[in-house]
Amino acid sequence: MAPRVVVFNNMITPYTNRLYNELVERGLDLAVLSCTAQEPDRQWAASISPRYAHHVVPGLTLPISRSRFTHINFGISRALRKLEPDILFLNGFFPSMLAAALWATTHGRTLALTMDGWAETMPDTLYHRVVRPWILARCQAIVSCSRKGRAYFHDRGMAAEQLALIPLVPAWDAPIPVPGGDRAFDILWCARINDGAKNAAFFEDVVVALHTRRPHLTVRIVGTGPAEQRMMARFAAAGIEVSHDRYLPWQAMAGMFGQCRVLMLTSLLEPWGLVCNEAMQCGVPCIVSRHVGAADELVRDADTGFVCDLAVADWVEVAGRLLDDRRLWNEMSAHARRAAGEVTIEASASSFLKVVERLAQPLPRERGAAHA
Repeated sequence: MAPRVVVFNNMITPYTNRLYNELVERGLDLAVLSCTAQEPDRQWAASISPRYAHHVVPGLTLPISRSRFTHINFGISRALRKLEPDILFLNGFFPSMLAAALWATTHGRTLALTMDGWAETMPDTLYHRVVRPWILARCQAIVSCSRKGRAYFHDRGMAAEQLALIPLVPAWDAPIPVPGGDRAFDILWCARINDGAKNAAFFEDVVVALHTRRPHLTVRIVGTGPAEQRMMARFAAAGIEVSHDRYLPWQAMAGMFGQCRVLMLTSLLEPWGLVCNEAMQCGVPCIVSRHVGAADELVRDADTGFVCDLAVADWVEVAGRLLDDRRLWNEMSAHARRAAGEVTIEASASSFLKVVERLAQPLPRERGAAHA
C-alpha cells in the first residue's frame, strides 16, 4: 500500500502548490497542513487551486521582525490523527512544528524535514539551539533546495544518504518567445521593500550612483514594505524614472520580467531567492549579494549574472557593463535562460517521490492501526 504523506508548512505558496499538484498527478497520497492561509504582505492565497486535501490549522501568526513570523497553532494532534500520515514532512522548527514532531515520534510515524534555509539564514535563538537538534535527531530525511542547505545539515550530523537536493521551481513556465534586449526598464527590484532582510537602502544607494553614470536610467519596482515610501521619495528626488507596482499577481510576472534588463537582489538574508529563477527564465541576468542562497549555484558569477560583495562601486560597475554592452547582455541572458530551464517541475517532483519511496521502506502500517 502506498504511504500517506502529509506536509506541515507555514503556508502554501504558488510554487509549492505547483509541486504538490504535480505530486498528486503522479499518484502520491498527499495532504497539506498549513499554519496560516497567508502571512502579512502576501496576497496570493485566493489565486491558488490545490488538487490535494489542504487544511489550515487554527492559530496565531506572531511577528518576530518586520519580515519574519512565527506560528502558534491549536489542534495539531487532532488534525494529524484525522489525516493519519505514514510520513510527515515539516518545514521549520517553530512551536507548531515541534508539536507535530512530538506527535509523529510518539505515534511511530516517519519524520522528515523540507527547508529552503542554510547557515546564514537559520535562526540562532536559545529556543532553536535546543529544539533544532532534537527535531533533526528524529528526522529520517532532509530536503534542501540548495547545496548550501545540504552542507548545513551535513555539518550538523545528518548522513549523506539522508540528504536530498530538490531545487525550487517557479509557479509558471518560461514564456515563449522571450523578449530581446530592447526592454523598457534597465533595473528591476522585485521583493519586499525592507532593510532588515532585503537591504533596500543599499539598493537605493546603487541606483542613485548608477543614475549619475546613466542619466536616463529606468527602474521597475514591484513590492511593498516599511521602506517603500523612503525608496520612492529618494528616487523621485534624484530624478530617476520609476514604475512601481505594490503587487502583481503571479500570473502577470512573466510579462513584467520581459520588460526588464537586469534584476538586483541585494539581500542580507535570503534562503534561496526564487525571483532569480523567475527572472532568469525570462532572460534577465541577475546581480545578487553573497547572502543570497542562489548565489554561486543558479546565479553563477560572470556567467548567468554577477555575485557581488556589498560595495556600491562593484554593483555600479557590473550593472553598467551589462547595460552598456549589448553583446555581453545577450550572452548572459541566454546563459540565464538555459540555467533556469534546467530546473524543471518534472525533475523536482521525481526527486521528491524518490525520497518518499526510500522513507516508505518497509511498507507502512495498515490504516487505522492502533497508535504507538
